[in-house]
Amino acid sequence: MTTYIERMMASPQGGIPRPSAAAPHAHHPADLLAAGADALAAAFGIETRTPHPLAADLDTAPLSRLAYAAGLAIRPQQSYENDRAVMARGMQSADYAGLLAAASMTLVNRRFDAAAEHLAFCAVIECRDFKPLETAATGVDLELPEVRELGEPISGYVAFGAGNTAQLKTYSRILRIARNLIINDQAGMIADTVAQLGAAAARTEARELYAVLESNPTMDDGELVFHADHGNIVASALDVTSLGTAMAALRTMTLTGGNAADLPAAHLVVAADLELAARKLVHEAGLQITVTASSRLPSGRWYLLPSPEVAPAVGVLRLRARTTRPAMVEAWRGEAFDGVLLKPRVDTGAVLVARTLIRGGA
Repeated sequence: MTTYIERMMASPQGGIPRPSAAAPHAHHPADLLAAGADALAAAFGIETRTPHPLAADLDTAPLSRLAYAAGLAIRPQQSYENDRAVMARGMQSADYAGLLAAASMTLVNRRFDAAAEHLAFCAVIECRDFKPLETAATGVDLELPEVRELGEPISGYVAFGAGNTAQLKTYSRILRIARNLIINDQAGMIADTVAQLGAAAARTEARELYAVLESNPTMDDGELVFHADHGNIVASALDVTSLGTAMAALRTMTLTGGNAADLPAAHLVVAADLELAARKLVHEAGLQITVTASSRLPSGRWYLLPSPEVAPAVGVLRLRARTTRPAMVEAWRGEAFDGVLLKPRVDTGAVLVARTLIRGGA
Protein backbone atom coordinates (compact mmCIF):
# COMPACT_ATOMS: atom_id res chain seq x y z
CA MET A 1 0.00 0.00 0.00
CA THR A 2 1.39 3.40 -0.93
CA THR A 3 2.00 6.01 1.74
CA TYR A 4 0.54 9.51 1.80
CA ILE A 5 3.93 10.83 0.66
CA GLU A 6 4.03 8.55 -2.35
CA ARG A 7 0.49 9.41 -3.35
CA MET A 8 1.20 13.11 -3.12
CA MET A 9 4.42 12.68 -5.10
CA ALA A 10 2.44 10.99 -7.85
CA SER A 11 -0.24 13.68 -7.79
CA PRO A 12 0.05 16.26 -10.59
CA GLN A 13 -0.68 18.94 -8.03
CA GLY A 14 2.40 18.14 -5.98
CA GLY A 15 2.25 17.40 -2.28
CA ILE A 16 4.43 16.93 0.77
CA PRO A 17 7.06 14.43 -0.32
CA ARG A 18 10.23 13.89 1.64
CA PRO A 19 13.54 14.25 -0.19
CA SER A 20 14.77 10.90 -1.50
CA ALA A 21 16.85 9.42 -4.29
CA ALA A 22 13.64 8.55 -6.12
CA ALA A 23 12.42 12.13 -5.86
CA PRO A 24 15.46 14.40 -5.93
CA HIS A 25 13.35 17.54 -6.38
CA ALA A 26 10.90 16.86 -3.56
CA HIS A 27 10.40 19.67 -1.08
CA HIS A 28 11.64 19.46 2.47
CA PRO A 29 8.91 19.83 5.15
CA ALA A 30 10.59 22.96 6.48
CA ASP A 31 10.31 24.56 3.04
CA LEU A 32 6.62 23.77 2.85
CA LEU A 33 6.05 25.17 6.32
CA ALA A 34 7.79 28.35 5.19
CA ALA A 35 5.17 28.60 2.45
CA GLY A 36 2.37 27.79 4.89
CA ALA A 37 1.41 31.36 5.77
CA ASP A 38 0.76 32.29 2.14
CA ALA A 39 -0.93 28.96 1.40
CA LEU A 40 -3.36 29.38 4.29
CA ALA A 41 -3.96 33.02 3.40
CA ALA A 42 -5.01 31.93 -0.08
CA ALA A 43 -7.23 29.20 1.37
CA PHE A 44 -8.91 31.81 3.60
CA GLY A 45 -9.44 34.19 0.71
CA ILE A 46 -6.72 36.64 1.76
CA GLU A 47 -4.76 38.12 -1.11
CA THR A 48 -0.97 38.32 -0.78
CA ARG A 49 1.16 40.48 -3.05
CA THR A 50 4.21 38.23 -3.32
CA PRO A 51 3.26 34.71 -2.24
CA HIS A 52 5.91 32.14 -1.43
CA PRO A 53 6.93 30.18 -4.55
CA LEU A 54 5.81 26.90 -2.96
CA ALA A 55 2.40 28.16 -1.82
CA ALA A 56 0.76 27.05 -5.06
CA ASP A 57 1.97 23.48 -4.44
CA LEU A 58 -0.28 23.36 -1.38
CA ASP A 59 -3.42 24.92 -2.81
CA THR A 60 -5.39 21.69 -3.33
CA ALA A 61 -5.17 20.59 0.31
CA PRO A 62 -3.30 23.18 2.39
CA LEU A 63 -4.60 22.25 5.84
CA SER A 64 -3.85 18.52 5.67
CA ARG A 65 -0.60 18.86 3.75
CA LEU A 66 0.78 21.43 6.15
CA ALA A 67 -0.25 19.26 9.10
CA TYR A 68 1.60 16.36 7.50
CA ALA A 69 4.67 18.52 6.85
CA ALA A 70 4.61 19.76 10.44
CA GLY A 71 4.47 16.17 11.65
CA LEU A 72 7.44 15.22 9.49
CA ALA A 73 9.36 18.24 10.73
CA ILE A 74 9.14 16.80 14.24
CA ARG A 75 10.33 13.34 13.17
CA PRO A 76 10.14 11.12 10.07
CA GLN A 77 7.17 8.85 9.57
CA GLN A 78 7.74 5.52 11.30
CA SER A 79 6.83 2.16 9.80
CA TYR A 80 4.06 1.68 12.37
CA GLU A 81 2.52 5.11 11.76
CA ASN A 82 -0.23 5.83 9.28
CA ASP A 83 -0.63 9.18 7.55
CA ARG A 84 -3.21 10.47 10.00
CA ALA A 85 -0.90 9.81 12.92
CA VAL A 86 1.70 12.05 11.32
CA MET A 87 -0.93 14.72 10.68
CA ALA A 88 -2.12 14.50 14.27
CA ARG A 89 1.42 15.03 15.48
CA GLY A 90 1.76 18.04 13.21
CA MET A 91 -1.51 19.57 14.44
CA GLN A 92 -0.13 19.59 17.97
CA SER A 93 3.01 21.43 16.94
CA ALA A 94 3.62 25.09 17.65
CA ASP A 95 4.55 25.65 14.00
CA TYR A 96 1.20 24.47 12.68
CA ALA A 97 -0.89 26.23 15.30
CA GLY A 98 1.11 29.40 14.72
CA LEU A 99 0.39 29.31 10.98
CA LEU A 100 -3.33 28.90 11.57
CA ALA A 101 -3.31 31.66 14.19
CA ALA A 102 -1.53 34.12 11.89
CA ALA A 103 -3.92 33.56 8.98
CA SER A 104 -6.89 33.72 11.33
CA MET A 105 -5.73 36.99 12.87
CA THR A 106 -5.68 38.69 9.48
CA LEU A 107 -9.20 37.47 8.78
CA VAL A 108 -10.47 38.43 12.24
CA ASN A 109 -9.22 41.99 11.95
CA ARG A 110 -10.56 42.37 8.43
CA ARG A 111 -14.05 41.45 9.64
CA PHE A 112 -13.61 43.57 12.79
CA ASP A 113 -12.91 46.65 10.68
CA ALA A 114 -15.92 45.95 8.47
CA ALA A 115 -18.28 45.43 11.42
CA ALA A 116 -17.06 48.21 13.75
CA GLU A 117 -19.40 50.98 12.55
CA HIS A 118 -18.88 52.86 15.79
CA LEU A 119 -15.30 53.71 14.83
CA ALA A 120 -16.66 56.38 12.49
CA PHE A 121 -17.38 58.71 15.40
CA CYS A 122 -14.81 57.50 17.97
CA ALA A 123 -11.30 58.60 18.73
CA VAL A 124 -8.73 55.84 19.24
CA ILE A 125 -6.85 56.26 22.53
CA GLU A 126 -3.56 54.44 23.00
CA CYS A 127 -2.78 52.71 26.29
CA ARG A 128 0.71 51.65 27.31
CA ASP A 129 -0.61 48.85 29.52
CA PHE A 130 -3.68 47.61 31.36
CA LYS A 131 -3.45 50.10 34.21
CA PRO A 132 -6.22 52.69 34.64
CA LEU A 133 -5.86 55.54 32.15
CA GLU A 134 -6.75 59.09 33.13
CA THR A 135 -8.11 61.37 30.44
CA ALA A 136 -8.69 65.10 30.70
CA ALA A 137 -10.33 67.73 28.55
CA THR A 138 -8.04 70.65 27.83
CA GLY A 139 -8.61 74.14 26.50
CA VAL A 140 -7.02 77.55 26.15
CA ASP A 141 -8.53 80.87 27.20
CA LEU A 142 -9.79 83.12 24.43
CA GLU A 143 -8.72 83.06 20.82
CA LEU A 144 -5.31 83.99 19.43
CA PRO A 145 -4.97 87.79 19.86
CA GLU A 146 -3.34 90.09 17.34
CA VAL A 147 0.28 90.93 18.12
CA ARG A 148 1.81 94.00 16.50
CA GLU A 149 5.19 93.79 14.83
CA LEU A 150 7.96 93.44 17.42
CA GLY A 151 5.29 93.31 20.09
CA GLU A 152 5.36 90.91 23.00
CA PRO A 153 2.99 87.94 22.68
CA ILE A 154 0.19 87.93 25.20
CA SER A 155 0.38 85.04 27.65
CA GLY A 156 -2.54 82.73 28.23
CA TYR A 157 -3.24 79.57 30.14
CA VAL A 158 -4.23 76.02 29.46
CA ALA A 159 -7.17 74.68 31.42
CA PHE A 160 -7.44 71.03 32.44
CA GLY A 161 -10.55 69.44 33.78
CA ALA A 162 -13.67 67.35 33.25
CA GLY A 163 -11.58 64.22 32.78
CA ASN A 164 -12.45 60.58 33.19
CA THR A 165 -10.78 57.26 33.94
CA ALA A 166 -10.86 54.15 31.79
CA GLN A 167 -9.11 50.81 31.62
CA LEU A 168 -8.42 48.21 28.99
CA LYS A 169 -10.24 44.90 29.41
CA THR A 170 -9.58 41.59 27.70
CA TYR A 171 -12.36 39.57 26.08
CA SER A 172 -11.56 36.10 24.79
CA ARG A 173 -12.72 32.55 24.17
CA ILE A 174 -11.24 29.29 22.89
CA LEU A 175 -11.83 28.19 19.30
CA ARG A 176 -11.57 24.42 18.79
CA ILE A 177 -10.75 23.26 15.26
CA ALA A 178 -11.41 19.53 15.16
CA ARG A 179 -9.05 17.11 13.43
CA ASN A 180 -11.60 16.05 10.80
CA LEU A 181 -11.94 19.63 9.55
CA ILE A 182 -8.19 19.74 8.91
CA ILE A 183 -7.91 16.29 7.39
CA ASN A 184 -10.83 17.06 5.05
CA ASP A 185 -9.41 20.53 4.29
CA GLN A 186 -12.54 22.45 5.28
CA ALA A 187 -10.75 25.78 4.94
CA GLY A 188 -13.92 27.65 4.00
CA MET A 189 -15.76 26.50 7.11
CA ILE A 190 -12.83 27.47 9.36
CA ALA A 191 -12.44 30.84 7.64
CA ASP A 192 -16.14 31.61 8.06
CA THR A 193 -16.02 30.77 11.76
CA VAL A 194 -12.90 32.86 12.29
CA ALA A 195 -14.43 35.83 10.46
CA GLN A 196 -17.51 35.63 12.66
CA LEU A 197 -15.22 35.97 15.68
CA GLY A 198 -13.99 39.26 14.21
CA ALA A 199 -17.56 40.52 13.98
CA ALA A 200 -18.17 39.32 17.55
CA ALA A 201 -15.12 41.29 18.73
CA ALA A 202 -16.48 44.43 17.05
CA ARG A 203 -19.86 43.90 18.70
CA THR A 204 -18.14 43.47 22.06
CA GLU A 205 -16.36 46.80 21.69
CA ALA A 206 -19.59 48.46 20.54
CA ARG A 207 -21.39 47.08 23.58
CA GLU A 208 -18.83 48.69 25.88
CA LEU A 209 -18.99 51.99 24.00
CA TYR A 210 -22.77 52.35 24.02
CA ALA A 211 -22.91 51.27 27.66
CA VAL A 212 -20.55 54.14 28.53
CA LEU A 213 -22.65 56.61 26.53
CA GLU A 214 -25.84 55.54 28.28
CA SER A 215 -24.29 55.43 31.76
CA ASN A 216 -23.82 59.22 31.83
CA PRO A 217 -20.76 58.98 34.10
CA THR A 218 -19.53 61.63 36.49
CA MET A 219 -16.36 63.41 35.36
CA ASP A 220 -13.53 64.22 37.74
CA ASP A 221 -15.01 67.68 38.30
CA GLY A 222 -17.90 65.99 40.11
CA GLU A 223 -20.48 66.75 37.42
CA LEU A 224 -22.33 64.46 35.03
CA VAL A 225 -21.36 64.35 31.39
CA PHE A 226 -24.90 65.16 30.25
CA HIS A 227 -26.73 67.84 32.18
CA ALA A 228 -28.92 70.83 31.34
CA ASP A 229 -26.29 73.12 32.88
CA HIS A 230 -23.83 72.00 30.20
CA GLY A 231 -26.27 72.62 27.38
CA ASN A 232 -25.81 69.15 25.92
CA ILE A 233 -29.27 67.64 26.39
CA VAL A 234 -32.13 67.96 23.90
CA ALA A 235 -35.05 66.20 25.56
CA SER A 236 -37.08 65.78 22.38
CA ALA A 237 -37.75 63.09 19.83
CA LEU A 238 -35.60 63.26 16.72
CA ASP A 239 -37.04 65.55 14.06
CA VAL A 240 -35.88 68.52 12.04
CA THR A 241 -36.52 70.94 14.93
CA SER A 242 -34.70 68.94 17.61
CA LEU A 243 -31.80 68.22 15.25
CA GLY A 244 -31.49 71.94 14.53
CA THR A 245 -31.50 72.67 18.25
CA ALA A 246 -28.72 70.12 18.79
CA MET A 247 -26.64 71.52 15.95
CA ALA A 248 -26.93 75.00 17.45
CA ALA A 249 -25.99 73.65 20.88
CA LEU A 250 -22.75 72.18 19.48
CA ARG A 251 -21.92 75.62 18.13
CA THR A 252 -22.73 77.62 21.26
CA MET A 253 -21.58 75.38 24.12
CA THR A 254 -18.60 76.57 26.17
CA LEU A 255 -15.32 74.66 26.15
CA THR A 256 -13.07 74.04 29.14
CA GLY A 257 -10.95 77.09 28.39
CA GLY A 258 -13.97 79.38 28.19
CA ASN A 259 -14.23 79.59 24.40
CA ALA A 260 -17.39 79.05 22.39
CA ALA A 261 -17.08 75.58 20.86
CA ASP A 262 -18.45 76.46 17.41
CA LEU A 263 -18.34 72.76 16.49
CA PRO A 264 -19.91 71.49 13.26
CA ALA A 265 -22.15 68.45 13.60
CA ALA A 266 -20.60 65.43 11.88
CA HIS A 267 -22.20 62.26 13.30
CA LEU A 268 -25.76 61.36 14.21
CA VAL A 269 -25.85 58.17 16.29
CA VAL A 270 -29.31 56.68 16.74
CA ALA A 271 -31.17 53.72 18.17
CA ALA A 272 -32.23 51.02 15.72
CA ASP A 273 -35.83 52.23 15.54
CA LEU A 274 -34.67 55.66 14.34
CA GLU A 275 -32.31 54.58 11.57
CA LEU A 276 -34.64 55.11 8.61
CA ALA A 277 -36.00 58.37 9.98
CA ALA A 278 -32.49 59.65 10.70
CA ARG A 279 -31.17 58.82 7.24
CA LYS A 280 -34.21 60.39 5.60
CA LEU A 281 -33.93 63.50 7.75
CA VAL A 282 -30.26 64.02 6.99
CA HIS A 283 -30.75 63.36 3.27
CA GLU A 284 -33.74 65.67 2.86
CA ALA A 285 -31.99 68.43 4.78
CA GLY A 286 -28.88 68.05 2.62
CA LEU A 287 -26.64 67.76 5.67
CA GLN A 288 -23.09 66.42 5.60
CA ILE A 289 -23.73 64.23 8.64
CA THR A 290 -22.96 60.52 8.90
CA VAL A 291 -25.68 58.34 10.44
CA THR A 292 -24.74 55.33 12.59
CA ALA A 293 -27.43 53.12 14.12
CA SER A 294 -27.18 50.55 16.89
CA SER A 295 -29.49 48.08 18.58
CA ARG A 296 -27.58 48.74 21.81
CA LEU A 297 -29.24 52.11 22.34
CA PRO A 298 -32.71 52.32 23.91
CA SER A 299 -35.66 53.14 21.69
CA GLY A 300 -35.82 56.82 20.76
CA ARG A 301 -32.24 57.65 21.82
CA TRP A 302 -30.00 59.74 19.60
CA TYR A 303 -26.67 61.54 19.92
CA LEU A 304 -25.10 64.29 17.84
CA LEU A 305 -21.30 64.52 17.78
CA PRO A 306 -18.57 66.52 16.08
CA SER A 307 -15.89 64.77 14.07
CA PRO A 308 -13.36 62.98 16.34
CA GLU A 309 -10.62 64.70 14.31
CA VAL A 310 -12.03 68.11 15.31
CA ALA A 311 -13.14 67.50 18.90
CA PRO A 312 -13.05 63.89 20.19
CA ALA A 313 -15.86 63.29 22.65
CA VAL A 314 -15.88 59.51 22.99
CA GLY A 315 -13.04 57.09 22.51
CA VAL A 316 -12.15 53.41 22.34
CA LEU A 317 -9.00 52.13 24.01
CA ARG A 318 -6.24 50.32 22.17
CA LEU A 319 -3.05 48.79 23.42
CA ARG A 320 -0.05 50.59 21.96
CA ALA A 321 1.35 48.86 18.87
CA ARG A 322 -2.06 47.27 18.23
CA THR A 323 -4.10 50.33 17.35
CA THR A 324 -4.78 49.12 13.81
CA ARG A 325 -5.13 45.42 14.65
CA PRO A 326 -7.09 45.31 17.90
CA ALA A 327 -7.99 41.63 17.68
CA MET A 328 -5.45 38.91 18.36
CA VAL A 329 -5.48 35.19 17.58
CA GLU A 330 -2.97 33.05 19.45
CA ALA A 331 -2.19 29.36 19.57
CA TRP A 332 -3.51 27.81 22.79
CA ARG A 333 -2.31 24.71 24.61
CA GLY A 334 -4.31 24.97 27.79
CA GLU A 335 -6.15 21.67 27.35
CA ALA A 336 -5.90 18.35 25.55
CA PHE A 337 -7.79 18.38 22.25
CA ASP A 338 -7.76 16.28 19.09
CA GLY A 339 -7.13 19.11 16.69
CA VAL A 340 -5.93 22.70 17.02
CA LEU A 341 -6.83 25.20 19.73
CA LEU A 342 -6.81 28.92 19.01
CA LYS A 343 -7.47 31.77 21.41
CA PRO A 344 -9.02 34.85 19.78
CA ARG A 345 -9.05 37.95 21.99
CA VAL A 346 -9.70 41.66 21.85
CA ASP A 347 -8.29 44.19 24.31
CA THR A 348 -10.56 47.19 24.38
CA GLY A 349 -12.51 49.66 26.45
CA ALA A 350 -14.45 52.89 26.03
CA VAL A 351 -14.48 56.29 27.66
CA LEU A 352 -16.24 59.63 27.39
CA VAL A 353 -13.43 62.14 27.07
CA ALA A 354 -15.39 65.41 26.80
CA ARG A 355 -18.87 66.92 27.05
CA THR A 356 -18.82 68.14 23.46
CA LEU A 357 -21.69 65.96 22.30
CA ILE A 358 -25.47 66.21 22.51
CA ARG A 359 -27.80 63.56 23.90
CA GLY A 360 -31.32 63.55 22.50
CA GLY A 361 -34.52 61.66 23.03
CA ALA A 362 -37.86 62.29 24.67
